[in-house]
Amino acid sequence: MHMRPRFAVTVATAGLLIAACGSSSGSDTPAAPASGGTTDYSKLTIAYASAGDSVGIFKTVGDGVVDNATKLGIKIKRYDNNLDGPTALNNAGLIVQTKPDIAIDWNTVVGVGAAVGQQYTRNKVPCLAVNQQIPGCAWFNLSNKDMGLDAAKVIVPEAQKRGWNGSNTTVVMVIAAANGTEVNDGPRYFYVQAAQQLSGFKQVQPDEITASTTTIGGTNGIQIDCKSTLDGAYQAMQNVIGSIPKGNNILLYGSDDDCNLGAYRSLKQAGFGDRVLTGGLGATPDALAALRTDPNWLVEGALFIQQWGVYVLSEAVAITQGVTPPPLTSAPQVMLTKDTVQKYYNDDNTTVKMLPPLVDNNQYLAKYGILQKYANVEGLN
Repeated sequence: MHMRPRFAVTVATAGLLIAACGSSSGSDTPAAPASGGTTDYSKLTIAYASAGDSVGIFKTVGDGVVDNATKLGIKIKRYDNNLDGPTALNNAGLIVQTKPDIAIDWNTVVGVGAAVGQQYTRNKVPCLAVNQQIPGCAWFNLSNKDMGLDAAKVIVPEAQKRGWNGSNTTVVMVIAAANGTEVNDGPRYFYVQAAQQLSGFKQVQPDEITASTTTIGGTNGIQIDCKSTLDGAYQAMQNVIGSIPKGNNILLYGSDDDCNLGAYRSLKQAGFGDRVLTGGLGATPDALAALRTDPNWLVEGALFIQQWGVYVLSEAVAITQGVTPPPLTSAPQVMLTKDTVQKYYNDDNTTVKMLPPLVDNNQYLAKYGILQKYANVEGLN
């Protein structure tokens, strides 16, 4: 999400969000809790390092973690990684000095992940990585790959109905290059799926689309780097928009809502207008409004960022109780359409009505009662 997420995501809506796995569910089950773990929330201490509080979606996640922890009586201290590798590494150093029961860390710069993880491992501080993996830490994340594929399942058939193909259509992929490979799975798999279903597109394998890819098959595919911000996406799109034939149709998909919204604004200003089909990732208020009202905005990947804090806290508490989590604990996610958005969000585009059911690799979170107390998860309440 990336779920700013950018989940990360982005997951921008996090480069969402900044990292992701290949699947949103799993069959791994956590180890049983060790005996003797504290159950008194007032005795727990948590350090939370935000991805970057200057970015809306990241701040939303951080607020959720801190607010819910405070309600539970947990002592929590907040840090801001500021989308910066050296800052994240410095924060990890500060955190380990305080010896919290667990550190929750959302690092967005893959290049420092190993060093951040070494800080926690060396100082024997249990850690939980959000969105972007940190070696040695448990992992909570969405699946950017699944979101890209799910978006294509809705958008590409509409393009087919309109007669769009490789001779008259360009797929624009908006990534956050610094956030690593996994966060950008959504745009990459979106292109791969579109190229398979629409005639005349150059077909490539997912691993052939890297952070350095700029074009595929001439103007079949164009990839830009949003640098995890709405303004960055707008400027990056402005820089390349002259290379797209003015009569072409556009399929647009970004790694998060900010990246998508910025590029979309540029394309509309350039006159592509109703010849753009798109969808977002992150379910920010602006993106949900677009899904409800903009005929070009067909899908929106809901990562329920407002509720991530409850899930993250549940996993953090589980770890303090001696649980060994599965390799990935999945975040709640669903691809919304114009027909389903009302099921999950109120008309204010902010308030969540319902969260999707737990899946195999996050079912264990229900044990601690936090989800039941602070979230409306289908099947739990």
